[in-house]
Amino acid sequence: MARMQRNPRLLLAFLAATFAACGYHSTLGPGPGPDAAGRGAAGGSGAGRSSITIVALRSDSPEPWLDRIVTDALRREFGGRARLRLIDDPDNAELEISGRIRPLDIQSRSFSSFVAALEYSLTLALDLDVRLANGDVVKLDPTMLSETESYLASPDIEVTRTNRLEALRRISDLLASRVADSIELIDQPIPGAEAVPDTEKSAGG
Repeated sequence: MARMQRNPRLLLAFLAATFAACGYHSTLGPGPGPDAAGRGAAGGSGAGRSSITIVALRSDSPEPWLDRIVTDALRREFGGRARLRLIDDPDNAELEISGRIRPLDIQSRSFSSFVAALEYSLTLALDLDVRLANGDVVKLDPTMLSETESYLASPDIEVTRTNRLEALRRISDLLASRVADSIELIDQPIPGAEAVPDTEKSAGG
């Protein structure tokens, strides 16, 4: 080992052989190389980055523009990830996200002395699948794709609507971050975790 410490090339070769023997590998393609700070960062040439596309999500909620809000949040999040390269063409993407937006759950939380709602709780939940380059489909854990946010009511219906819209945007940003984290974990499995052989797996739980 002392000889390896004096010779970095021998140490790197030893580590590479160890991980290969353990069976760790990327299911999404190669990750960033030694020059990841340049080419692997967002805005670089895209070398070593997995391409990903988002198929239009189906919204089961009557809330206007909800599908656009959630999709825009996902695009912003993936566009800022160093390991992912967002593209628009599903035929050329290594990863494809699809799914639906469940109906919104809106409930009154507090009331005034005049029995008027002062605050509402809003729950946004998604059902998302990720198609990998090899054709496997990963079903993301629905428990991590649900979040609740509160917003204030107002006698002015437009103010209430604006508050609800802002709550939806905050939740969408949070869920988009969880989705991106889960996909990166698929690409970089935790050492010691056993592989799941089924074509339908669960990620993000």
